[in-house]
Amino acid sequence: MRRFLILLIIVAAAFPALSAPAIGYSLAPVGEQSPNESYGALNIALFFSPDREMHAGDVELSVDLSPYGHVFQAANLRISTPVFATSDHPFNVLFPNTMLWAPKVSLGGQYRMPDEWNILLGIAPFSFQDTNFIFEFFSPYALYSITEGRWGWGMHVLRFSYFFGHGEGRR
Repeated sequence: MRRFLILLIIVAAAFPALSAPAIGYSLAPVGEQSPNESYGALNIALFFSPDREMHAGDVELSVDLSPYGHVFQAANLRISTPVFATSDHPFNVLFPNTMLWAPKVSLGGQYRMPDEWNILLGIAPFSFQDTNFIFEFFSPYALYSITEGRWGWGMHVLRFSYFFGHGEGRR
């Protein structure tokens, strides 16, 4: 796990800071099916974004909290980046301001109770961003259990992220 964290820090440092860095948070309902069990939970995340404008190389530390069974279900560490970004897209009718459509990919690790370690691979095809906000809809991810050697999956149905600091937004 130590090697994974070092690799994640090196990859995050490799992205040049094209604009001011930012920190933020997100809240999202999440559902997950691992090789051992399934659960629904509230995902609470803290973000560090080295690039406030494009959100390339965002590092996320999150926990999954559930009212059933164990309250603490999982801890996640991910890095994500957009594949492309465009302001000319058919989804503009969904937002009052111009938003970038910026589908994202993510890679990370997860610790699940009681003693399960997973690798996470995610995609957010419906990710829309502004300088201070990111909205994601139906973002699935695959997880590979290192301890079990089997695959599982999960999904953020709706995820809202807010980044602190000033930013005028896109016009």
